[in-house]
Amino acid sequence: MRTTSLGKIPAIGMSFWLLKVLVTTLGDLSGDLLSIALHLGYRLALAASVLAMLALLVAQLRSTRPRAWLFWALMLASSTVGAEVSDAMARAVGWGTATTALVLLGGLVAILLSWAMCRGLPAPGFIGSRRDEVWFWAAALAGNGLGSVLGDLLGDRWGLGLAASSALYAAMLVALWVLGRATRFDRRLLFWAAFVPSRIPF
Repeated sequence: MRTTSLGKIPAIGMSFWLLKVLVTTLGDLSGDLLSIALHLGYRLALAASVLAMLALLVAQLRSTRPRAWLFWALMLASSTVGAEVSDAMARAVGWGTATTALVLLGGLVAILLSWAMCRGLPAPGFIGSRRDEVWFWAAALAGNGLGSVLGDLLGDRWGLGLAASSALYAAMLVALWVLGRATRFDRRLLFWAAFVPSRIPF
């Protein structure tokens, strides 16, 4: 699935997905680095990451032309915040990984449905307005958080380990790619379905 970008979202192709995997995996690890390895705790680490994400989001929205480095910096920040939010919900609040995954899944679905009803859900490569960008980054935040907690659910609770969890994520992405090539299934929904597992599930 490849589209030509008419806005500030990069064209959706193989390079997009490879960078998505690398950046969101790095963001997940950055969240753990801030909250656990550097002993900042979930609240302080989350506050610092949210401030960084908001600053990048403002810069992205104010930019009048595509800036790849800014887009991917914001993707990194959103995956860091998503990982910290999911960790805080699952561990600090005590909801556990399964409940947190369901909450974030519900949040992602609610964002996409609200977006579709309020604006009409565009193909990601054709997002050109600031309002649609805001919806996009809200969905990206929920999707990145969901991808993070699902990795914890597979690895920690179900005991699959990194290799098996990564293989399962890869199989999901291949299945979605085949579905996109072999059917006329809505490409917008396929994008967001692929958005969640396009990471290494640390």
